[in-house]
Amino acid sequence: MLAQFVVDSHFRSQPKGANMDDKAFSESQEETRASAGLADSKILSQELLRKYLTYAKLNIFPRFHEKDMAKLTKVYADLRKESSRGQGVPIAVRHIESMIRMSEAHARMHLRQHITEEDVDMAIRVLLESFISTQKFGVQKALRKSFRQYITFKKDYHGLLLALLRELVNNALRFEEILSGSARRLNYVDVKVADLQAKAEEYEISNLEAFFSSTEFKAFYELDEQRQVIRHHLVDDDK
Repeated sequence: MLAQFVVDSHFRSQPKGANMDDKAFSESQEETRASAGLADSKILSQELLRKYLTYAKLNIFPRFHEKDMAKLTKVYADLRKESSRGQGVPIAVRHIESMIRMSEAHARMHLRQHITEEDVDMAIRVLLESFISTQKFGVQKALRKSFRQYITFKKDYHGLLLALLRELVNNALRFEEILSGSARRLNYVDVKVADLQAKAEEYEISNLEAFFSSTEFKAFYELDEQRQVIRHHLVDDDK
């Protein structure tokens, strides 16, 4: 909650955030919190979490298999080679050290004494996403293409599509503000399916049927297949 407050406060201090009226902003906040609640339906109590962390810290010491360390080394070498071609931010030894630590942390989180391929793949994905985001746009595109097999590991595409759809809704609200000076009189916002499809294809997602059938989508949106639009009802603060 504290982190969400900080992010919201920072957003409101920016030009775009300051121009968004209270209705649109509170709607965005509510959807974010509700979607997080759907994703985290099984939350551990603080007491159980404290015991879990203490046990993992005192009893779990994951070890690498030789093949897993070799995989990290190969990814590091490939990433170093690819990043040098694009004249972006260079890869460093600390990056492979980070992958090692994240592999250990992921295994410890699952109470495993031995590091598995899943732990390594998750560490590679986190490192790649972080590293690629620091590069120039052209370099980012090339790196994402080269390392797509790692970046898509256990990717939450529904979460990504929700974020893209939320962005389109916010853009529609801002457009309405430009035209009429306020989005307060709106009861709903329509977004074209084609617009979401275009955004999704940038991430190589071509089929949206599963997303449209998901609980996360139906909690906030309605699909009008005949008109090919997605409708999002806005919260009326006066009610």
